[in-house]
Amino acid sequence: MSLPHSDTAVTFNLAALNEEYATLDFQERIRRLYDYFPVEDVLFTSSFGTKSVVMLTLVSRANAAQKVHMLNTGYHFPETMAYRDTLARLTGLEVVEILPDPEKHALTRDTKMWDSQPGRCCHYNKVLPLRAVKARHKVWMSGVHSYQTMNRAAMEIFEEVDGLIHFHPLIDIEEGEFLYLLEKDKLPRHPLEALGYGSIGCTHCTRPGRGRAGRWAGKDKDECGLHT
Repeated sequence: MSLPHSDTAVTFNLAALNEEYATLDFQERIRRLYDYFPVEDVLFTSSFGTKSVVMLTLVSRANAAQKVHMLNTGYHFPETMAYRDTLARLTGLEVVEILPDPEKHALTRDTKMWDSQPGRCCHYNKVLPLRAVKARHKVWMSGVHSYQTMNRAAMEIFEEVDGLIHFHPLIDIEEGEFLYLLEKDKLPRHPLEALGYGSIGCTHCTRPGRGRAGRWAGKDKDECGLHT
């Protein structure tokens, strides 16, 4: 079933979908999404961080034709880029890079905006580039977990934001369940985890720390703005 973009969110009863999906396991949630939407209508994004490999594996098993989009801010750790390539080979998913506007990116670099205005830096390098890509899809699927931040704790499996359906199939996964899936399938970990990085974003704004404690450390910020 394929619907016009502007009608998608209002046509689907998201409350009913949330009730239906609450009883499904994580794999079945993703597989069943494609009963409602063709793969070309689904935008799947991944940061290729410490919590990415389980979601990527589940998506690859549900629909091998699904592309995975990565926001390449130009500030990723080399280890993250190498991990991306490892996971692309492992899952077989095609990776599509989303790049920021060159002039805006240069401004963030030349002014070291991540220090003085980290929210604006994220806006230029992540939020704005993704906005144009979201406009070409009907569903945005991402692997956020409710235990990661207070903002994510309030999310549901399906939500509507500005006419776009947000799909969070792993939102209610517990950390123990996540670790079990990692070990069960012997999935490769991000190489920086061994150095104490619990969550990994751009180099300037990421330090070692448990969970997301190392993200924007010392600043009143725990989200880049994509999921708020």
